[in-house]
Amino acid sequence: MFKKISLILTISFVLLSSCAKEEVVNQSQVIGEWKLTSYSIGTSFDIDKDGTSHLNLLNEIDCVNNEILKFETSSIVSSNETYNPTINITKSEIDTTYDVNIECAEGVISFATGFSQVDVNTFQFNDNVFTISNNLFDIILVDEVEIYNEDFTTIIETRDLVLSYTKL
Repeated sequence: MFKKISLILTISFVLLSSCAKEEVVNQSQVIGEWKLTSYSIGTSFDIDKDGTSHLNLLNEIDCVNNEILKFETSSIVSSNETYNPTINITKSEIDTTYDVNIECAEGVISFATGFSQVDVNTFQFNDNVFTISNNLFDIILVDEVEIYNEDFTTIIETRDLVLSYTKL
């Protein structure tokens, strides 16, 4: 009987130890600094009028992008310079072309909040859930960008804003 109890305790200890180690190892993949490398609403634009359109608006906008998310072992994520330009988009009702006006944010927007691990590769902070794959992750802000008619009186569509981050 003692051997059975000893065996059960040993197996339980090994299983619990392996679970704890797996969580620490998995969380370590998010720990560190992540650079904002793409800012997209799913449509290519030539905002800078150089003849080339890009899905990644970081290639079109002259605003300074210093956004780095820092994930710490204390389960805190922070950013000292959040990328936050004001994007005003209109869509012509006649020829369905878009007109984009960008205003760079002045000053620094910072934040710090907790994050948690949802499963092996998935993490969450605030309402943002993201999955890490190959040192990359996307945060999708649903219906974040509003597109107006030409006189800005009616929202005629919305677009998801996809923020892509790469581990430094």
